[in-house]
Amino acid sequence: MTDPGVRLAAVFDVLGPLYRRGVRAVEQEGGMPVGVRAVLDALAGRGATTVPGLARTLTLSRQFVQRSVDDAADRGWVRTRENPAHRRSVLVELTASGEQVLGEVRDGERRELAALESDLGAHLDPGDLDACLRVLRALSARLVDHPT
Repeated sequence: MTDPGVRLAAVFDVLGPLYRRGVRAVEQEGGMPVGVRAVLDALAGRGATTVPGLARTLTLSRQFVQRSVDDAADRGWVRTRENPAHRRSVLVELTASGEQVLGEVRDGERRELAALESDLGAHLDPGDLDACLRVLRALSARLVDHPT
């Protein structure tokens, strides 16, 4: 695997199915659609914002994000309020219920991931996960700065 791009292509070959399995697990275990989870995570990280702002942050279509916001609002996890900076584009924010359910989902994931990490520890060197994170963060930053 010395040809340019082959190793990086192999990374994406592993990440795609891994991501899809992770998404399915989140939806099955937590009963929360992945789009709603993404919206809640983004709002928890950046605070109230507009649907177009969420779409840019999540690199998803505005329509998909709007459907996810609507779903989360129906569940009582987000609410909208007037946006003083823009009359027609409301702000979306987490509710206390949304913060609580997100915390519960994250806690459950951490418990599951702690068990998995412990199991992997028998097969990996201690720095392997740290190296993996460094590579994925560098790749993510590069793709954000230069998407094509």
